[in-house]
Amino acid sequence: MLSCACLLAGLPLGAQAWSNHALGSLLALQQVPGLQREVAAEPLEAFLKDQAPALERLLDEQEAFAREHFPNYPARPDALRWSATSQADPRAAFVRALRINPEVRLASFIQQLPGQADGGRPSLLAQDVLVFHKVGPWSQWRYLALQPGEAVSALQVLSSAADEPDYGHDINLFSDNPGEAGQQYGFGTQPFGDARFEYSSQAPFHIGYFHESPLIFAAAPYLARTLPHWRVYQYSGLARLAFASGHPYWGYRFLGWTLHYLQDLTQPYHASVLPGVDTSGMVMIAVKAEAGYPQDREAAIKRVADRHTAIEQYQFARMEDLLRVGPADSPLLTAYADTRTDAGYPAFDADYAANVVAAESHERAGELDDLIGRWLAAKPSSQGFSAGNQLAAKAAPDPALEQLLAELFRHFGAHSRNTVRAVVPAAQ
Repeated sequence: MLSCACLLAGLPLGAQAWSNHALGSLLALQQVPGLQREVAAEPLEAFLKDQAPALERLLDEQEAFAREHFPNYPARPDALRWSATSQADPRAAFVRALRINPEVRLASFIQQLPGQADGGRPSLLAQDVLVFHKVGPWSQWRYLALQPGEAVSALQVLSSAADEPDYGHDINLFSDNPGEAGQQYGFGTQPFGDARFEYSSQAPFHIGYFHESPLIFAAAPYLARTLPHWRVYQYSGLARLAFASGHPYWGYRFLGWTLHYLQDLTQPYHASVLPGVDTSGMVMIAVKAEAGYPQDREAAIKRVADRHTAIEQYQFARMEDLLRVGPADSPLLTAYADTRTDAGYPAFDADYAANVVAAESHERAGELDDLIGRWLAAKPSSQGFSAGNQLAAKAAPDPALEQLLAELFRHFGAHSRNTVRAVVPAAQ
């Protein structure tokens, strides 16, 4: 069984789920009570100064809980502990205590979405918001600067922040990554990912393999080193503190970060190691590769990479087209705001991300993979992935694929709303 590691170690992992979290969040949350209010933009330092003792208590409690509750959780080194009384640079100390990239921008911003006016706010460069050296995938978004004290919609803060963890929060945190943070943070070596891509080191924080066969974890235990559920617990606790202490701007900002990881897990490729291949199939592929016949392994890896990226491109191209030219009642748009299934889920708690969201997503991974494969096979082009697997702006939609996507977007919306209702006092 150890031969499974030969297959799984090379899996390519995408950086994003559902392309733009701000867009999906806005559609999902626009009717939630309380989110139409305005809040005043606030510097992070003001929140840290005001709540320094409470933050010390909260982060200590969270650390104790995580060590006890989350399997495979890497304990935070004591040197990173937040102290209310000994911080020469509170912002840097807070970033270290959270164990996120020390270069993170944390700019005061909102993201301008298609059709939204800028309200006279100045634009920020992508480099002002993102850590990455190569900002190409994110350069199409517009970021607007907020000034301290400026009134801004809670929904805008929340939906914009839901996209923010993809801006570099979780890159280069492992000991074999570039930079000093990985040497200090205690996460160990990067368990998986494709080192060719700058953002690949964030994968273990944005992907949750919680429902694979025990045989897979026995063969490749590093696949269990995934931490999106911990980020959800960590940031939702910070959001509750900010709301309870009169800092609503940071309440919505932290809550947006919370939503990001939950929403990632609604993408089946973020909850399943190799969609479309069962455990025995993975073992057979790995055995053949170890015997000197790696063709099936290489084909499986390429297939997952192509289909994962293809569905992200398909989803975003379709959403952008629908927002610009309609119809406004398209199931892909209305699914996000569909509340009919919200009450059918358990209450949000520390295990909601792993036990509810990832489990539901994992169940649909095989079906989604099959539908993507059929869609790609039916496309007339055979020019290779970069040219042939991208959806043209006016390409006809695939009915079967869109039916499943609408279901997944309902999950995205329901889990987002359930989390907001659990954390935001005005939405309860």
